[in-house]
Amino acid sequence: MQNIDETVKKTGFGKKYENTTKLNTHYRRIRRIKLGISYLLLTAICIYSIFPIYYIFLTSLSPLANLTSTNFSTLLPFHDYYSFNNYYGIIFKNPFPLWLENTLILTTTSTLIGVGLSITTGIAFSRYRIPGKRALLYMLLVLSMFPFTIMVIPFYFMFSQLHLLDTYIGLIIPYSAGAVIFSSWLIKNYVDNLPRDYEEAATLDGYSRTGALFRVLVPMAKPAILLAVVLAFMGPYTDYALAGQFITSTKLYTMAIGMYYISQGTITVNYGVYSAFAILMGIPIFILFFFFQKYIVAGFSIATYK
Repeated sequence: MQNIDETVKKTGFGKKYENTTKLNTHYRRIRRIKLGISYLLLTAICIYSIFPIYYIFLTSLSPLANLTSTNFSTLLPFHDYYSFNNYYGIIFKNPFPLWLENTLILTTTSTLIGVGLSITTGIAFSRYRIPGKRALLYMLLVLSMFPFTIMVIPFYFMFSQLHLLDTYIGLIIPYSAGAVIFSSWLIKNYVDNLPRDYEEAATLDGYSRTGALFRVLVPMAKPAILLAVVLAFMGPYTDYALAGQFITSTKLYTMAIGMYYISQGTITVNYGVYSAFAILMGIPIFILFFFFQKYIVAGFSIATYK
């Protein structure tokens, strides 16, 4: 055995083997260093992303009325003064269920109307030859670039003449129109990526052109439609610009108006109540994203491709 080892060392194969072993060890060390740096960067990014949520949650438990009263020690969840009094006050000492009911009525109705119109509009733009289709598409694209808040004053004067202020309809109309502008493009781009063979096969099986579109194409476009539903729901649910100007009756207050109403102090904003209300408002959105996350990812990946 010793003779074999001596023979290997005398030959060039032994030196090559030692060099290869050193290189492998060197590359493994470099790989471990890169992996450690990657883990550190990912950890820093996670902390950076989660910290605002953590801070809002602690603020919602704090009785402090403003952010200037906080310091580093208040960021540690070990204080005796942390409690759920802000949540209790919002839910049981204010008409929170009424605000939630009004918000759900507005958001559900406007989402159903807006997405329903967007399905027909997106399919029509994708599958039919419409006179002036390119001009209409560019008009929708240009309209989607403007912030929705610039329409507050025109809508206000128009609806005041039609006596639609302080009503559900006065908010459902602009919310639905805003959903149509973006969702039509979204569904149209998704349908453009679907092959026409399925519709042609459905017409051969006896379906009409319209039946083939709505019985075959609409189920295939389910990811884009559900993504449009989520996005159309979030707009009215979190809106204050329109609702705050159009609604004056307390019985029609939405969640956003209620948040402003109960968190606005005499001098400063009560950020404890504000944060607690924000967390309560975020729960339905979180549930919506949790159940539809698979379709949201698929809708974003394909509908935004073109």
